[in-house]
Order: sequence, then structure tokens, then C-alpha cells
Amino acid sequence: MIERPRGTNDFIPPESILREKIIKLISEYLKIFGYNLIETPIFEKSELFKRSVGDTSDIVLKEMYEFKDKKGRDLVLRPELTASVVRAVIQNRLYNNNHLKFYYIGPIFRYERPQLGRFRQATQFGIEYLGNPSFLADFEIIFLTQNLYRHIFNNFNIKNIEFKIHINSIGCNNCRPSYKQKLYEYFVNYEKDLCQDCQKRLNLNVLRILDCKNLVCKNISLNAPKSVDYLCLECKNHFENLLNLLKMNNINFVIDNYLVRGLDYYNRTVFEVKTILDNNTIDLAGGGRYDYLANFIDNNYNIAGCGFAGGLERLTLIINNYNPQKSFNMIKILFSLISEQKGLDIFKYLLSTIENINTNANLLKDNYSFYFSIDNSLKSALKLANNMDLDYIIFIGEQEIEKNIFQIKNLKTGKQKEFSLNEINLLVKNINNFLDKLNR
Repeated sequence: MIERPRGTNDFIPPESILREKIIKLISEYLKIFGYNLIETPIFEKSELFKRSVGDTSDIVLKEMYEFKDKKGRDLVLRPELTASVVRAVIQNRLYNNNHLKFYYIGPIFRYERPQLGRFRQATQFGIEYLGNPSFLADFEIIFLTQNLYRHIFNNFNIKNIEFKIHINSIGCNNCRPSYKQKLYEYFVNYEKDLCQDCQKRLNLNVLRILDCKNLVCKNISLNAPKSVDYLCLECKNHFENLLNLLKMNNINFVIDNYLVRGLDYYNRTVFEVKTILDNNTIDLAGGGRYDYLANFIDNNYNIAGCGFAGGLERLTLIINNYNPQKSFNMIKILFSLISEQKGLDIFKYLLSTIENINTNANLLKDNYSFYFSIDNSLKSALKLANNMDLDYIIFIGEQEIEKNIFQIKNLKTGKQKEFSLNEINLLVKNINNFLDKLNR
């Protein structure tokens, strides 16, 4: 048997139904705030991420799926989407000193140890706000990140979930060098105690030590210099204005002095949104400001930007924990025509039902899924419905045609009720009313 590669997953119902609903919620919510969908290739030139993410980052050194095409060009399966979005903006000449807003949903690829809620092929969603250097843009991103998650959780009746915003400022090209020097002077005293990766980071990119997950390195970092103590006046004002605006809008946050994020393109604001699940803190999303990213990609461009990204798999894990799968199962209904002959006139009733489904946008929202069959007998139709574990069967046979009725049966309770065939055109449009009458 050939199995899927380690670190990947097959998403099948009902999990795939949940994912579909979440994607729809994300798209609808972000469009309200002026964000438009952008799609980029799942593979890019390797140089894009080595320039932007950083050639000393874990993503580039350890996690990228790199390969050569048939002409020997160096390509990579994209490990993240922000760099791809900015590349697309530059290549398609979308930027003209105006504000640009995009959202994306798509696969990313990282070779890392598979764990709960994290796969080697994962689905990432996020937003990018380009062209606005103000702290107001940072606030919008943080506000939308938290409220998007709240909107999704509310749709699954998850009301009491806690959010924690961890936030920091890592300065700019003017003030960060002096901070990095102070970090080096601190960590060099512990060089022999650091993990092997951090011993390399000490000379390559000392900021990365603060992002290390090794417990020894984390403990050493607890007394390291804080970036906020070395901010230039402009960065300090940017950060203070942002924090004041968060307070004014009752957004709970904690200043995390050692939050740096793992990508080279960040400057000034960095943040993560966390929640508590089974007494464990789980990262939901992360992001920040990246005013130098466009220049890393093409030195003819300087485009301010900020954004966030989150993982779809981790989100579905939390929803499943709080609100098990029955809450997003579809209500499955079989529409069956019962006849021993084929090509009967009653086929028109099937067509009228299909036409109503095509024009009714609320069916997905209301969790309905329709199946259709033409059967020789009611017995065979019921056998099909039971084998498919359906919830209801709606059937019309020759006897029903003669009586000018159709029948609906609840396959879970056994309740059955007849309705006038004159109402068949209203069936899908008002399916809730019909099922309510049946189940009373």
C-alpha cells in the first residue's frame, strides 16, 4: 500500500466540511474591511526567501523544500506567503504610493517535525497591509487578527475563549545595531552553555537566540537586554502610540520583551496572538511590520507593510476541542423519485428541486447537503439512504403523483409526513419550515 508522505494529511468529511466553512468565514469577514484575495504560486525562486526571510533563519537553513527544475533553476516550495505577496505586488506594478490590502489562504511547506496542529504541508491564511507606515496600520492588523478569530469562534458557539496579545518592538535599521551589539556582549558570556544552533547564531544573527526554543537558551535569555530600552525616538513614539491605542480599545496585551519572530524582514512591531487550551498556551497567529521587505526583494522599492498569518489546521484543532464535529456536520437529505419505469414525467420535479438549490445561497450556511436518486422501489431508496447515513429522505412515486403529494421521512426518528405536491417548488427555499412541521 502506498501511503501519504509523513507530515501531510488527507482532509475528509467532516473535517473537510469544517475547513470549508472556516475558509468561507475568513473570506467574508476580511472583504468587509477592504482586503482582496491574492493567490501566488506554491513554488518560487529560492532567492526570494533567502533574501527576505534570511539566509541564517531556521526556515532557510533547515525547513525549505528546495529543488532544481529540468533546466537547473533553483526553486523552493513556498515556506510562507508574505514574501510571495510582496514579490507579486512589485512584479505586477500594483504599488503607486497607495494603500494595498490583500488576504490569502493557501498551502505552505516546511520540513520540520510533525506535531499536534502542525504539518509539513500546512494551510496558512493571513492579511497584508502595504503602503501605510503609521502605527494605525499596526493597530488595524492586530485588531483584525483578534476579531477574526473571535468571529470564527462565535460562529461555532465558542464564546468564552481567552485571547492574549504578546507584543514587542525590535526597532529599525537606525537603532537595532546598538541593541544587537548589547545582546552579543551579553550572550558571549554564555557561549559554551548555548545550544549548538545558538552558538552559530551568536556571530551570524544574535537576535535569533531570543527565538530559540531550547530551555537552557530560554533561561539564559531571561536576563538579556531588552529591545525597548534601545529604541530610537521615532521607533519609541511608534510603539507607545500603538500601545495607547490598544489600551483605548480595551485590547488586552502583554509586552513580551524577547519576542522577535523568526524572520529577518520584521522591524518595529512584532506580535503573536495566543489562547489557552487544556491549560496549554497555543499560538494562534503571528505577525508584525516589515518596512524593509520590498527593498530586500528589489532595491528600487521601499514599501511599508505589516500583516499577520495563522494556521488553518491549528484553528480546526481548537474548534474540535471546544465544539465537537457534530456541530458542523451537514444535514444530509436524499431526494428520491420512485418508479419502475425510466424517463417519466415526474423527472421535472427533480429538475425543479435542483434549480432551487442552485439559486439558494443560504443552504451552505444552514448546513444542508442534497443527494438525488431514481429508484425502482421505496425499499431500495431507503437502503441507499441508510447506507449513506443520511438524515432525511424526500420521495415521490407514482402513487404520490396520483395523490398530488410528496413524502418526507426522518431517518433517525422514523417520523414521516406528506405535503402537497403544489409546494414542491418551495421545498428547498423553505426547507427549515418543512422539517419543522415533520419533527413537531
